[in-house]
Amino acid sequence: MPWQTPISLLGRDLPRSYLSRHFAWLYLLVIVTVSLYPFSGWSWPPIPILAYLWFPAPYYQAQVDDVLNVLAYIPFGAALWGPLRTRLGGFLAVLAATLLGGALSFGMETLQVFLPSRVASNLDILHNTVGTAIGGLFSWTLGSRYFMRQASLLRHHWFVDGGWADFGLALLVIWFVTQLDPSIPLFGVVARPQGLPQPFESPIDDPSMFLRFLEAADAMFNLLVVTLLVSLLLEQRRYLWQLIGLVVGLAILVKLTTAGMLLKPIVFFQWLNWRTLLGISVGLLLLPLLLSLTIVAQATVCAAALAVSVLVDWLWPLQASPNAALVLFKWRSVQLSNFNGMSHTMADLWPWLMLIFLVGFAATHTQRAHRTWF
Repeated sequence: MPWQTPISLLGRDLPRSYLSRHFAWLYLLVIVTVSLYPFSGWSWPPIPILAYLWFPAPYYQAQVDDVLNVLAYIPFGAALWGPLRTRLGGFLAVLAATLLGGALSFGMETLQVFLPSRVASNLDILHNTVGTAIGGLFSWTLGSRYFMRQASLLRHHWFVDGGWADFGLALLVIWFVTQLDPSIPLFGVVARPQGLPQPFESPIDDPSMFLRFLEAADAMFNLLVVTLLVSLLLEQRRYLWQLIGLVVGLAILVKLTTAGMLLKPIVFFQWLNWRTLLGISVGLLLLPLLLSLTIVAQATVCAAALAVSVLVDWLWPLQASPNAALVLFKWRSVQLSNFNGMSHTMADLWPWLMLIFLVGFAATHTQRAHRTWF
């Protein structure tokens, strides 16, 4: 039976959604991260700052890089169109989004002049601007009043209302960026580095056991954080386990896809090991108990799991060089190193953004419950 508009949503104005706005600035953070990684080695360039605007196309320019530069900005243009449409209208919103995307790309490329490890390119500005325009046009094409209302109805039917919930949904989407590196375990942040063994001081007698414990705990607590986030956001509770299964399945699909595209066949399952599976299994066993708690209690447990996952990352004693994991990949390139660096940097930033969400969401929920009681 096709989905029909719930009676509870008929005949009333829907709450304003900030989902596209939240996603736009979070995706802006992703762009800044991938553009300026590794954020070190800043120095004044030996040539004029804007000289790169007149450079010819480099001999090493690859078509795959051109395509990726276009694709990278399409989500940004699509997300920008929504907030701009309310002020400017459809077509002008596309133009404004394109100009903003081009300005952002110009700013990122200009800053890359000060990073010796990065190469500023005028072609990248062109491709990024085209990608933003495509994203804006895509949103404009689908942005009819009927389509926008149906999308808003679906959002408010399936998920709780409120700006903090929109922020949480955007965070859930951005979380998949942290899973893009196939050399990092599923639902994990820590990984054993490639190369020579590293000496470290273990707090227990068995150093190998200490590492295995941290790997399993990392996967377990990250799984709990993401699944509890899904629980906090979902309005239709009877579909909770189906949505959790969908999120876990999408995470596995992301790993399978990136591993198939990037990793050597012999290390295809580098992102999956028995420690990761153990941690995920224990997390899934704990979920039924945690999902039976109240919303505020779930938010509290989610914050505690988030804190422990950050602690595990801090306790991890092994340090990997930026290019150490590249031996696992089919090819080595600066772009690949920057791509992996972006995934790792977002994995470091995401817990702090998640903490902001949990505080705001719990406070808003408590205020609403207080008003309802009195």
